[in-house]
Amino acid sequence: MQFNPNVDRFHKYDIILLCGLYGSGKTEFAIMNFKEQERYRVSRTELRKLMYEMTNFGEKFSSSSFNEEDDVLVKHVERKILEHFLHNKRKVLIINTFMTKKSRQRFVKLAGDMNRTIGAIFLDIPLDKCIEQSESRAAHVPPNVIKVLHARKELPAKSEGFDDVLIIDDFEI
Repeated sequence: MQFNPNVDRFHKYDIILLCGLYGSGKTEFAIMNFKEQERYRVSRTELRKLMYEMTNFGEKFSSSSFNEEDDVLVKHVERKILEHFLHNKRKVLIINTFMTKKSRQRFVKLAGDMNRTIGAIFLDIPLDKCIEQSESRAAHVPPNVIKVLHARKELPAKSEGFDDVLIIDDFEI
């Protein structure tokens, strides 16, 4: 990794949303910057994988296994995990694409309702690089899905209710 932005100011927040396209390097960024920070990681992608493999008797998950109907349950489990950690005074890092203001809104509201602080870090990596990096992974996401998400991109702003926002456009895995 060539670029290591200073995210120290985010360590104080109760909730951090780590946003970006598939293939932008969110997981690697999280490990590099938050693994040793007494923070719990919640990843909707990991929840999908775990739930699929559990309910399908160990059959391996792939992006083509994704089922929109089951994602309602994934989001519910994600919220319950988040509520549990926050109730127990634990800090949380939530990893997902969060490409639109609407997709981030429920977390900002939850932070406000629970009187918790929240920050957003957005990995704004070029589309072609995200597609290339996604293709190199075992569970890659089809390029057309990444392109659709990219077209909907709305960078986060403090005006959404975040205590702090950081946009990173120079991160390499």
